[in-house]
Amino acid sequence: MSEKAKQVALQTAEISAKTALSMIPVGGALITSVWDSIKSNCAQKRLDEWQNVIEERLSKVDESLENIGTNENFTSAMFQTTELAIKTAENKKRIYLANAVINSLTCPFEESIIMIFFDMIGKYSLWHIKILDYFQNPLKFEIAQKSKSTYMMGGPKTVLYDVYPELRDKDEYVNRIVKELYADGLMNTGGLDVIMTGDGMVASRVTDMGNEFIKYMAEDNCL
Repeated sequence: MSEKAKQVALQTAEISAKTALSMIPVGGALITSVWDSIKSNCAQKRLDEWQNVIEERLSKVDESLENIGTNENFTSAMFQTTELAIKTAENKKRIYLANAVINSLTCPFEESIIMIFFDMIGKYSLWHIKILDYFQNPLKFEIAQKSKSTYMMGGPKTVLYDVYPELRDKDEYVNRIVKELYADGLMNTGGLDVIMTGDGMVASRVTDMGNEFIKYMAEDNCL
């Protein structure tokens, strides 16, 4: 199909979709039709991706089907994460959720702690998780190692932005994310604008709870 034919086809599909939508009577029928379309398209696609990720993880687990099926933490985790997996458009977040589900089989946490972790995963963006992971140990990033030898003094965000330059023009969002992580007890500081030595710029700023949270979402890395 030529490029022009493709454009015509796309325009035709768009017009048809708009026409079909406008022809649906209001009074409940319209929103019902929209929900039906969501469930049969986006929601089903997300569920399929979620099932594929979970199956891939489960295929590596050295446990009997009976042990998995009777594990209370695993059961709670499956119910909780399946809902979250369908709600998010980020497949990377579904991978974190899948890691947490599998870790629920062996993690030494009671169900209430696990539910707190899932609540955090549910409300956090991927940047929350990336920033928390970075501040667990900035020096695990090669760029941060180079930055340490470059700066005599500066703020923690300076090196963070070296590692993730796309965050430079999102400073207000970064401040909000850090404050939220601090409020939830995962980071030991709520601000990153303090000037310090080169060593201080790349120091860990994650609490014990933050370390447990990160390990809980890591593949094959539960406590």
